[in-house]
Amino acid sequence: MNNYQNCKQSHSQCLVCGDATQNPLSLQCKFFADGKDQVVGYHKVNRQLQGYNNLLHGGVASSLVDAAMTHCLFMQGIKALTAEMTVRFVAPIKVGDAIKIVGRIVSQRMGMYQLEASLYVADIACVTAKAKFIQPKRGVIN
Repeated sequence: MNNYQNCKQSHSQCLVCGDATQNPLSLQCKFFADGKDQVVGYHKVNRQLQGYNNLLHGGVASSLVDAAMTHCLFMQGIKALTAEMTVRFVAPIKVGDAIKIVGRIVSQRMGMYQLEASLYVADIACVTAKAKFIQPKRGVIN
């Protein structure tokens, strides 16, 4: 089993990327390596994900960028937790929109990782995020 699959096992019930057999409510987003330090994923917004009528809920958008950044770390064989995240909502995303989710590692130093992610609709960045992740003490993540 490779490092990515090993890391993903500890995330199997995730609301964003979990397996439907483990979490029937999961969005089942899949992420793929796109270069050494970047991942990409895709998702089509359905009605269950709306906040205001016909618009993607901001909390769901935040979860999608957080998941992309987490998968960047998984691709490196790193399990880490979000310590701080800033999300900027640039443009609304509508129900029915096809989203491209991109995350990338910006820097890493002594168990602290800085990442960025964005949600794109038709090549327009609608949501952007920056976050710091930390590796917790052993035993926190199974």
